[in-house]
Order: sequence, then structure tokens, then C-alpha cells
Amino acid sequence: MNEEDLTRYLDESVDPAEMVAALPEPALTELADALYRNLDTPSPAFGAHTWYAQVRDELGMRRLTGRADMQPASNDRAPGETAGSEVPAG
Repeated sequence: MNEEDLTRYLDESVDPAEMVAALPEPALTELADALYRNLDTPSPAFGAHTWYAQVRDELGMRRLTGRADMQPASNDRAPGETAGSEVPAG
């Protein structure tokens, strides 16, 4: 991942928690590496620490639960997606 790719993640209009949760583990690992390298510079990018903390926590949670590539639950909807029809009880 180059600096330009990393800069797209650090854009303030992107919510780190939502983005990190949606990434597959290989992309998440690559992002963690790029953020770590950025934080190890004399002038890390603004927001890199917040992103790194989100990525670290997400990777840790996935490894603790044994789910390397978490998929949204079937009742989760993407932004703007409407809910399916409900089945009446009884």
C-alpha cells in the first residue's frame, strides 16, 4: 500500500469503525502494516493513530472469535438498503 492509498483511508469523511469492519482480513492486515509504518515516521499522518487502533482492535476481535473474514449477519443491511418483508407471528 502506497502513501496515496493510505491517504484515502485517512480522509476525514470516512468512518474508521465502519470501514475497518467491512474490510476482509488480507486488506485489513495490509492497512495495519501501512499505518504502522506511517506511525513510525517523524511526522505521521493526522488520524493514523485512530485508524491503527481501530484496525488493531478489529484484527484482535476477529482472531479471538476465530473468524478471519467476518461477514455481516443476514439481518444486517447495507446503507440505504431496505428491510425485507416481515412474516407475521402465529
